[in-house]
Amino acid sequence: MRDQVRDQVRDAFDAGTERQKMTLGVLALAGEPMGRTRLREHIDALGYFDSDDELAADLALLLERGLVGELASRGTVITPEASWPAIDYLLTIRLFTETREIYQGLTPLRRDWQGNPVLRSYRQGVALLRMALVGSDGPKEVAPLLAACLRCHEAAYLHPLVDICARPFEPEMFERINTAVRDDVLAVLINHAQREPAAAPAIRAYVEDHVASGGASMALRVALAEHLILCGRLDDANALLAELDDSAALFYRSVILLLRDHLDEALAGFDAALKLLRRETGKRKAIFTGIGGHLYVAALLRRGDAKHQKLVESYLDSATRAVQSHDTAVYQQLSMLRQIRGGTVDAEVLPSRSWESALQPVMFRALLHWWLGMPQLSTRRAQLEESLALSESAGFDFISAQLAGLLGQLGAVGHEQRATALRQQHRLTDMTLWFEREQPWERQLNALINLQPAVNVEVVKESRLVWLLRYDAHLGGIQEIEPREQKRDAQGGWSRGRPIGLKRLLDEAGSLDFVTAQDLQVVASIGAQRQHYGSGLRYDFDLDKAVAALIGHPLLFWFDSPGTRVELLPGEPELLVKAGGGHVTISLRPPVRPGDGNVVVTRESPTRLRVVRIREEHHRIGAIVGDGLVVPLEAEVRVLQAIGAISSIVTVQSDIGSSAADLERIDADPRLHVHLLPYGQGLRIRILVRPLPDTGAYYAPGSGAERVIADVNGIRTEARRDLNAERERQRQLLADIRALENAEEEHDEWLLGQPLSCLELVSELQELDASQVVIAWPEGEPFRVSKKVSSKSVRLTIKRDKDWFAANGEVVVDEGRVLDLLSLLEKLRGSEGRFVALGDNQFLALTNELHRRLTDLAAYTDANDDALRVHPLASFALEELALEAGGVEADKAWRAHLQKMAANAEYVPQLPSTLQAELRDYQREGFEWLARLAHWGVGACLADDMGLGKTLQALALILLRAPNGPTLVVAPTSVCTNWIAEAARFAPTLNVKLFGPGERADMIESAGPFDLIVASYGLLQLEAPLFAKKTWHTVVLDEAQAFKNAHTRRSQAVMALRGEFRMIATGTPLENHLGELWNLFRFINPGLLGTADQFQLRFAGPIEKAQDKRAEAGARARLRRLTQPFILRRTKSQVLTELPPRTEIVIPVELTQEETALYESLRREALDKLAALEAPESQKSIAILAEMMRLRRAVCNPELVAPGVGIASSKLATFARLIDDLLDNRHKVLVFSQFVD
Repeated sequence: MRDQVRDQVRDAFDAGTERQKMTLGVLALAGEPMGRTRLREHIDALGYFDSDDELAADLALLLERGLVGELASRGTVITPEASWPAIDYLLTIRLFTETREIYQGLTPLRRDWQGNPVLRSYRQGVALLRMALVGSDGPKEVAPLLAACLRCHEAAYLHPLVDICARPFEPEMFERINTAVRDDVLAVLINHAQREPAAAPAIRAYVEDHVASGGASMALRVALAEHLILCGRLDDANALLAELDDSAALFYRSVILLLRDHLDEALAGFDAALKLLRRETGKRKAIFTGIGGHLYVAALLRRGDAKHQKLVESYLDSATRAVQSHDTAVYQQLSMLRQIRGGTVDAEVLPSRSWESALQPVMFRALLHWWLGMPQLSTRRAQLEESLALSESAGFDFISAQLAGLLGQLGAVGHEQRATALRQQHRLTDMTLWFEREQPWERQLNALINLQPAVNVEVVKESRLVWLLRYDAHLGGIQEIEPREQKRDAQGGWSRGRPIGLKRLLDEAGSLDFVTAQDLQVVASIGAQRQHYGSGLRYDFDLDKAVAALIGHPLLFWFDSPGTRVELLPGEPELLVKAGGGHVTISLRPPVRPGDGNVVVTRESPTRLRVVRIREEHHRIGAIVGDGLVVPLEAEVRVLQAIGAISSIVTVQSDIGSSAADLERIDADPRLHVHLLPYGQGLRIRILVRPLPDTGAYYAPGSGAERVIADVNGIRTEARRDLNAERERQRQLLADIRALENAEEEHDEWLLGQPLSCLELVSELQELDASQVVIAWPEGEPFRVSKKVSSKSVRLTIKRDKDWFAANGEVVVDEGRVLDLLSLLEKLRGSEGRFVALGDNQFLALTNELHRRLTDLAAYTDANDDALRVHPLASFALEELALEAGGVEADKAWRAHLQKMAANAEYVPQLPSTLQAELRDYQREGFEWLARLAHWGVGACLADDMGLGKTLQALALILLRAPNGPTLVVAPTSVCTNWIAEAARFAPTLNVKLFGPGERADMIESAGPFDLIVASYGLLQLEAPLFAKKTWHTVVLDEAQAFKNAHTRRSQAVMALRGEFRMIATGTPLENHLGELWNLFRFINPGLLGTADQFQLRFAGPIEKAQDKRAEAGARARLRRLTQPFILRRTKSQVLTELPPRTEIVIPVELTQEETALYESLRREALDKLAALEAPESQKSIAILAEMMRLRRAVCNPELVAPGVGIASSKLATFARLIDDLLDNRHKVLVFSQFVD
């Protein structure tokens, strides 16, 4: 059917005119709806349209043929099936590049300061990514565009590569994709194929052919193996994994065992695969995603004993944090199965929302309902039938077998037979039998058996109750409150919500699972009143009670802006006494007027309201002072008497001091109070003062009156504030807290939206003097941050572990908490910045120095179950931490290692006396560097520019080491003769032999001191076993880029060589990608850069993908530091001062009489030719140049213009005399001549 549709579309496309095809090409590259004006801009730029009528007519015809569609108010969009034919047409007529450039010019791509793409829209990113793929762009162009697309929220629903390449899948398009990115794209498509069942067969066929042709990446082979498991083709998947020996291959081989009902062997394999994965990645909680991870959890649940239950709990915890999309849905289902079967959760908590559409989650959800004996499964037969049909058409026989088996159990005719046939064909397990079905009473009995201290199971709620407020300052505060029920949408956000009737809320609030305890307090303020015009009841809030109950509620929003959160805070009335203008004004804040209720609401900022409870005495004060009582200044004493009388009823802010004898006078509390409140994922920060110690109202620093009078524990107290000092302390605090530098300031508040910034803030605040700053969490402390932990808190144990070192230790957080170093490093890998999550919303704050030390240590070490393994050449990371640690226990081997490195730094080698050459300073430095590394016993990479004497430096080292054993030099065939010549010239005491002629085995076996064997890479590969038998004292590989590819037979032959000192020489240690550097170091210093996967994870991935600039910079710095001691590279520009300066001497040569006569004759002949020439000016210019060149050749040598003329060349004679002089003085000569014929 799909092929038929495709053929119809192709025929309709071919029937179009050239102009119509160009229109479709523009729409196909854009991949989004385009209005006529925008479309016309692109077409006009290509020079194809004359009028709007023509464009309208063409679009109408294309619409009629089904090649385009119209989206209301958005424009014209090409149908998916017509997209590739249109792009292919642009490629055929060679207008693809021009059309691409026009699109990029009319829809320019912006970039940030780091050069990363900044998209106008997701569709722009997809369009540019499509053009990059079809245009055969490499990873450097494709990766940033893909990363920009993946940052858009639309990518959460459909991967951009799937959007571009699988809807529909076009094999011809894939031939256009750059081979360096093709495998990555195919891996994404094959992983998404179960969510694109219509395209799955075509994608699968293409990937299988691609893998069969050889050279496919390991990631693609593993992805295909997982896909084949879904297809039930377990034998094919097993064959595909046979050549792989990594953790993923072992894991999926265990999956195959499980699906063939070998549970014990599968669990053993799973355990081994996870241990290997965690060694490969260095993560103690690494997991496998996809179907394998789901089946592993199910296998653990089938065992059911305490050991496996603990494993499944840990794995589910890691998996639900790490995976996304439909993987999350399956893990949630399996987690629910664990809890329900354990009796800790009732089956009624199963989410009631719609089932997922992807085949794998549907299968697991259906199996979950079957295993639990849930009757709802029978109502899902239609969806299961539809999913089965999709699965069958896509070739997912494993899923089809399970769905058909379920339908057969539900009584659907014919499905049990189909399930049996599929299981027999592929030798598949029947997952419906994996768990014995339980009746509800059995689960309740389990609940009694498992009854123990309560375990809180967090159930994600699908609904919540929010409150919308309408505020009117003129009418006295909050005038309307409306409750709304919001539901979680597909993106994890919340809907606008629908109003809930007050009667329903009053009657049913107790039974609604999304209603909180504070909501119930608000609901209690709803009352019913009889309607005046009938017998019905009207339900309304008692606004005063409702508003009081809503204080501090986290889900308050404005009526006219439901997305804007509102803060409702408590407050107290205050009496303000201000002197000025010859009188004293007394007022109440907020004003309390006749008729006001017992609650007054004032607006402090656009999103903050203050709720003040008004008591009877406040009403009386309000009635007396009204809008402000004005008293002559002469009555100040009476005013003070009045203040003293009411200070026990209401707090007083006054500009004038009281003289009452019973008034205790104190200096205001000088401390700043920093209030931290929730703000989305961040914090809202307020800086306040509280003049009365630990009681009374808060004020903004420097605002309000100088005196605050109130009743404190029955004592009338007057606190005097220093407003200027408060402002200065606030200014100094803001200057000291760096975390607030990027905070957004709004209405005397500072907003931090990023969790990492909040952690920095809390850490900085905790370092302040508690006598100067008080930190408070008015709405509870959502997280806690420890005091900074430095290297002095680290205690280390270091000992020898075979050829490496093993390190362990602990970090003392405080008197009551000590962390194991291994677990701290594992937590650090999943943390951002220097804050480590410890669980229960607690964070450990590391100093920047300790964070850097631990990050380096994690990057340079391998972790097993009980220690960190450190390569001796990467021991500097451990040494630096040990120098700063609070305590170190180390064995003799570690101390000897440090002493050896220190002694090696002092080693000064002497040039061999038999070296017949004078080394330049930089060459001598190179020799000493090589000799020092050889003395240490480690390998070296000499990477000087071509022409700086790498061969001579290597020969000096070979001479130094020659008395102690034989040397092997391997070089390209064209370079071998140069090695022999250079050795004969500069190192005549060496016994140089060219490997090839004669008795080869005898040459190798008999090689001894002062013997230098020179072999080509080709012969090394051919005679690899012969070379591998010999242990060489020195091995030198010249032009080492020749074995940069780790997968070649040449590289395997090189790695088999045994040498006490290994050295490589190359002017280009890195040409294409970092994997080449890894392979070179695998030869000179094995294990230093880890395994290929570890190197990719730690260094190559972050550097080459460049998705996270901070991670990229860190990886670059660590890789440079790890390799720098073993690579020496100098360029010509760096050593230019040591090279002789160029001296230019011009030697004039006079022509003989014969040469002069010939020259004059040729000149007159040229003038005559040019005078007689009748041609355009451009041709005359060419003729003039030709004649001038003829004259130049004549003065160089007459034979060049008049062969056989017999006139000797003065220039040639002068050159001959010069050459004789140069040769007599043993100079080297390089001759250039413009004319050599």
